Amino acid sequence: MTDICQDRRFYMANTTFKGNVRSENGVTVFNTATDTGVETNTATIDSSGNTSFSGTLGVTGAATLSSTLGVAGALTRLTPENIIDWDYISCPTPIVSNLTGAGGADGVMADGELFSMLFPGKNGQITPVQGSIIGAHTVVAGGFMVEGTIPTTDTNGTSAGLNLQGDAATGDNTGMELIFGGSQHGGNASCTIGTHGMVFDATFNSADFTDQDCVAIGFRKAEEFQTGHQPIIAAASGDAVYTDYVAFGVLSADDVQISTRLNDGTTAHVDSTQATAASGNHRFQVTVTSAGVVTFAHIGAAVMSAGTLAAPSTTKVFSFDSGDVVVPYLSILSTNADSAIHLKAVKITRTPGISYTD
Repeated sequence: MTDICQDRRFYMANTTFKGNVRSENGVTVFNTATDTGVETNTATIDSSGNTSFSGTLGVTGAATLSSTLGVAGALTRLTPENIIDWDYISCPTPIVSNLTGAGGADGVMADGELFSMLFPGKNGQITPVQGSIIGAHTVVAGGFMVEGTIPTTDTNGTSAGLNLQGDAATGDNTGMELIFGGSQHGGNASCTIGTHGMVFDATFNSADFTDQDCVAIGFRKAEEFQTGHQPIIAAASGDAVYTDYVAFGVLSADDVQISTRLNDGTTAHVDSTQATAASGNHRFQVTVTSAGVVTFAHIGAAVMSAGTLAAPSTTKVFSFDSGDVVVPYLSILSTNADSAIHLKAVKITRTPGISYTD
């Protein structure tokens, strides 16, 4: 009589086991070609725990490796969800490029000249920042460094942080625009509507917010810097130059306002009917979902990055179009006053990260 089990194979239907499944000499997963009967191993685990896959390894959730992971060929990864997570207490001072413009003097920069910064983050990561000068800085610009007495714990009244006032002491309508994580054209700062969502959260402190025409955060479509943008949104009147954007913050002497534009259409300026306190902290947050829907929240007189955020009393319904590529941007525009505007904390997250091949 023929031994039908002589090759030690058992052919089973789909089987579910409850509890541990043990194999002393390893496990092999294979498939069999229907036309030739040739067997091809697709995954193996040997008795030492060495594992090999010939297909895609997908991991959902946390994964812990106790030894080396060897990869043959290209490795496709996602960028971290945190683009930047910085504050003036737990992180080092940002590194600023040489602020020598076409005029040749340190700190003297023409309207539209570029500079860059590197922000050391809480986990040791470095975030590049691209900046553009707004309005001619005719003397050595003030700020661009963390100043004041740095406490162990922030308070609403702590006048310290990264001073972004620039040449405000001697020039009216001067300031800057900053793009975190990439450039004005996108790069690692990109948020593609339809794919990614992004949250931009920042806490500012000023001795007198009425000295600031524009202290705002938001998202704009990736394009070249336009230095005429900030004066327009500060005045809440005129063509804001960028074709698609949302900006939320102090717009026109301590008023909390929203400014938006879609598809090069009419610029909308919405007064929230709220204002910052005369001095102290104010935290702003702008969120864009992967569907392009934008929401706004803020809180005043609270510890940096803390407190219960709330939507403005009067808000604006706004959505970017699917496929739009936007970048997170920060705008500063000051009046002719020697008044520091301190950035105390900034955090930007994008979900999911951007896929790239290493």
